[in-house]
Amino acid sequence: MTQIFLSRSRLIPSFLFKMLKSIGFQAVDMHFHTEYSMDAVSSIRSVLNKCRKRGYGVAVTDHNEIRGAARLWHMKKDVVVIPGMEASTIEGIHSLYYFYDIGLCKKFYNAVIQPLRKKDPFFLPITAGKLLEKAKRYNAVTCAPHPYSVGKTGMMKIKDSSLHHSFDMIEGLNGNQLRKWDQRAVTWAKSTGKGISAGSDGHLTKELGNALTLAYGNDVESFLSSVQKGKNIVLGKEVNVAVNAIRQIVKEKNYFKHARAHGKGWLWLSDHARELTLLEHKLSKNREPFRKHAHSIGLNKKDYEEYVKLRFGKVK
Repeated sequence: MTQIFLSRSRLIPSFLFKMLKSIGFQAVDMHFHTEYSMDAVSSIRSVLNKCRKRGYGVAVTDHNEIRGAARLWHMKKDVVVIPGMEASTIEGIHSLYYFYDIGLCKKFYNAVIQPLRKKDPFFLPITAGKLLEKAKRYNAVTCAPHPYSVGKTGMMKIKDSSLHHSFDMIEGLNGNQLRKWDQRAVTWAKSTGKGISAGSDGHLTKELGNALTLAYGNDVESFLSSVQKGKNIVLGKEVNVAVNAIRQIVKEKNYFKHARAHGKGWLWLSDHARELTLLEHKLSKNREPFRKHAHSIGLNKKDYEEYVKLRFGKVK
């Protein structure tokens, strides 16, 4: 069974990471978004540079998109890259799809995803269950990310036990979730005997590597096989609430900009209504930390005021 080491301290994960790498474990951040996700800004070059510097790999899982995965695959050289995608289906939930090589990933995308994107690039007009069935035809390894997350993106919002058992693995450590939500995901995974993965769910390069999956495997197929069998270790931490609130603002601002550019701004307003309440609560509790750090992540005072006015009708 997967061994889990959760810590908000940098010392313990750093020590364990170095020790496990020294005995042959491969480490991969299995949930990361690049500039090709509408709500992320991480450049391909910066992702590669950080992976090489820190000694871990990455699974590129952009929203309904594989261009980032394809670019990183062809540029990877000595970096372990798992091509993938995070799909948002008609129910609003998210699911992760990993592939052994970029060829299979492209075939799945071109045959299944691209036709659906033409109808709706944000929420694919297909159920999660049907998409899982189609993905299996392309040897996809499937994962339920942040199953207990707020809003409707988590798989556990769908009360269908047969669907829950259809996934190959469950994300037990998501760097952008609360600890209690990750703990519930781990409990669910253990009760079903599923492999447990970890990923930062990062949308900024500085988040890359906050949560890592470690397993034996010299190639993508053997690595994913080890994780599915529970012969792996998850290591890392969740970000704190204040930082997550800041990141969420940048993410949502980019999302709305892209949605409006595609004439789909109403989707953002309707499908993110539940998240607005949570975000407003976070901002009210963490207003000063936000004002202190907003500039460092590229959101200046004017952007902040315009954004909050758009979201809440007033400047806080």
